[in-house]
Amino acid sequence: GPLLNGNFEYAPNRSQMNGTRVMAPNAIPYWKVTGFVEYIESGARQGDMVLTVPEGRHAVQLGTESSIRQQLSVTRGKYYSITFSAARTCAQSERLKVSVVPGDDDVADELPIQTVYTSSGWDSYSWAFKAKQGVVSFIIHHGDDHAEDPACGPIIDCVAIRALNPPRATPRKNKFRRSRPYLINDSL
Repeated sequence: GPLLNGNFEYAPNRSQMNGTRVMAPNAIPYWKVTGFVEYIESGARQGDMVLTVPEGRHAVQLGTESSIRQQLSVTRGKYYSITFSAARTCAQSERLKVSVVPGDDDVADELPIQTVYTSSGWDSYSWAFKAKQGVVSFIIHHGDDHAEDPACGPIIDCVAIRALNPPRATPRKNKFRRSRPYLINDSL
């Protein structure tokens, strides 16, 4: 299901913000932020663009070299799928790096944010990992060093996790039953 404050509806204290920019690392409840992270509200304007949010009224926008992370309690050795929604806000190509620490050599996987599959501008992404320990940190990092505007970056919302059960053999041609990630409302 959804991570704690995975839809970012628990707002940071205004004293820990400068406008929409989150200034304190632990300002957003249950999350730790680094770099240029903005807490946005659906309907806010960014230049000529009106920002929308797929679920609720709030989301976060990751500027260049910024990240959000949350500590998760998991079962060691079990597989998990993390699902989240992301939207581009700039004309430049954008990529997100997702990782779990400790994980497989602590290597981040890169996801290109294309936003070409929905009319709303939001796409859902899923990423799987095997838990190396009982407590891990899940990180979404925007590290596009070719960005023209350091404040420009993707918007993230609806972060959820689901344990994946190992496939079991079936008597049919398809020998393994499939497991799927957590489905966000209206994402299909």
